[in-house]
Amino acid sequence: MNKKDKKKFKRKNIRLKNIEIDNLNEFEDDEVVEDKRATHKTSKKGKKSTKSDLDLKEARVIEVLSNNKCKVKFDNEVLECVISGRLKHVTHKTRTIIAVGDIVNIDIANENRIEEILPRKNSLSRFTEDSFQKEVILAANVDQVVITGSFFEPDLNLGLIDRYLCVANIFDITAIICINKIDLAYEEIIEELDFYKQNGYKVIFTSIKTGQGISELKNQLQNCETVFSGASGVGKSSLINLLQPGLNLRVSEVSDYSGKGMHTTTSARLIEWNFGGFLVDTPGIRSFTLHSKFKNIIPDLFPGFDRYLGGCKFLDCTHTHEIKCGVKEAVEKGLYSEEHYESYLRIMESL
Repeated sequence: MNKKDKKKFKRKNIRLKNIEIDNLNEFEDDEVVEDKRATHKTSKKGKKSTKSDLDLKEARVIEVLSNNKCKVKFDNEVLECVISGRLKHVTHKTRTIIAVGDIVNIDIANENRIEEILPRKNSLSRFTEDSFQKEVILAANVDQVVITGSFFEPDLNLGLIDRYLCVANIFDITAIICINKIDLAYEEIIEELDFYKQNGYKVIFTSIKTGQGISELKNQLQNCETVFSGASGVGKSSLINLLQPGLNLRVSEVSDYSGKGMHTTTSARLIEWNFGGFLVDTPGIRSFTLHSKFKNIIPDLFPGFDRYLGGCKFLDCTHTHEIKCGVKEAVEKGLYSEEHYESYLRIMESL
């Protein structure tokens, strides 16, 4: 067989079985059975159900459970649904098939089953830290994200806030910064947050003990679909309990060993505010990884860079090593925060 013929050769999946052959000259290829193995469908092919007899109803995913099950809200009723086998065999680029906030089509004629996931308006996502960088969708179809942090126990993490803001800009989600435990803050720490105010972000300072900022936060949440996300232990569940008494979300103290927050919310879920709008409460995180594919666009959308991009000589300036760079010049002249510039460099290095 020459090299040209080898390219034309196609290997078959065959299944061998024991057969008795009396005469090899009478043996035919038909006795070799091709093995029909199950294959994964592409996401494009698997979006729509091909079952013609289904009467599908539109619903909203309010909680993702284990064993490929979800809770959905349909016609003011909460139903537990299984995910259809077709969707489970679709090749997804995400680590999870369905996210809280998804709009889905369900079949309720027999077994409650999710048959289709409708296109998402947006999603707030982080990515796994391994080489595959699978997407982890925190919430889908939201209007805004409240990035929660605290001044103490755990300490304020500006780098984590910067990562959240980058993702919010990438996915076109309005970002609100909520810094809790203001009763534990020093004045100079509060001044550090002026950077975000000067760059057009809404910053709200709150305290569970004094009630400061709760009314302001409530006004921002009214009639909007909001995802609460941030580090573990910042008081996110306590804030939500104060905003809507009666929810009684579980809260916990900061670990004495690590000084970091411990997870109290273990899975995301959609909650309706009694003052209008919806909340997606997500588990706290300790790291927020971005995807390497964003490396070329982050230099243009990092908080506060927009006003200095005109001083860059190159359109694809990364603001790291270039000779003439408007951002680097602003840092050298004290016009841009050196701390946030270093945060930017750490993000770029991680990608």
